[in-house]
Amino acid sequence: MEEGIFTYCVDMPTTIRSFVVSNNDMSFTIIINSKIGSNQQLMAYEHEINHIKNGDYDRHCSVDLIEFFAHNC
Repeated sequence: MEEGIFTYCVDMPTTIRSFVVSNNDMSFTIIINSKIGSNQQLMAYEHEINHIKNGDYDRHCSVDLIEFFAHNC
C-alpha cells in the first residue's frame, strides 16, 4: 500500500469498476469492485492512483471532463 492511500474491495454493481475518495486528513480511499476480474481490478487501481498523482481532486471542473482527460491524454 502506498502511504496515505487505503484500498478496499467491495461488492458493487459491475457498471462501477472503482472510485476514490479524498479524506479530510489528506489521505485517499480507493474502492475497487470485488466482482470484476483481478486484471480489471489492477487496471482500476492504477487508474485511481493516476487521478491522485495528477491532483485531479484539486481541479475545479466536472468529473466528466476529468475522466475525458484521463482516458484521452
